Amino acid sequence: MATYQPRDKFYHKARAQGFRSRAAFKLDEILGRYRLVNHGARVLDLGCAPGGWLAILSTAVGPRGRVVGVDLAACGSIAPNVITIAGDIGDPVIAAAALERLGGAADLVTSDLAPKLSGIRARDEARLRELLDLSLAISRRTLREGGSLIAKIFMSAEFKSTVADFKREFRKVEVTRTEASRPGSAELYIVAREFRPDNSAPVKQGDSDDD
Repeated sequence: MATYQPRDKFYHKARAQGFRSRAAFKLDEILGRYRLVNHGARVLDLGCAPGGWLAILSTAVGPRGRVVGVDLAACGSIAPNVITIAGDIGDPVIAAAALERLGGAADLVTSDLAPKLSGIRARDEARLRELLDLSLAISRRTLREGGSLIAKIFMSAEFKSTVADFKREFRKVEVTRTEASRPGSAELYIVAREFRPDNSAPVKQGDSDDD
């Protein structure tokens, strides 16, 4: 098993560049690889604290864009084009407030949601599945047609069925690992593109849930 190293190169890189967490580099890598947002875009960030992804998204959408972040923990000011809401995105009142602040359909939804681990595998996997289902449900309400979703996922007994759920909603679905994830981590990210609200278009050939 890999040794946990809290102060590896990405920790030091985050400190040097003023990011609130090393997670910023995970999202930066994914956005650079898939080019999911342009200046002026609207983005909803789920599980936004402590703000690492918000900082990357703020730059990606530019001053004309808007980013709304939601987390149970309060997250301080990031930039003028970023709004944060403290609350449970599963609460319909909080979800409605986030959509109102977004000011229109989202071009991208990002989710770094993860459960607090209990150590009981079945319980932890069930809770993770709930959070992925929630991310997908929020995306249905939020995304414009053709929009994208990035969501954290871990290998589990539910992995294939979870990816299949995403494929019913998006034309292109891939699973990727980031360089900034800690060595030995089972953390992966689903990158789902070309949201199809009517669920009628076939998934393009060649799409894969392989790393």
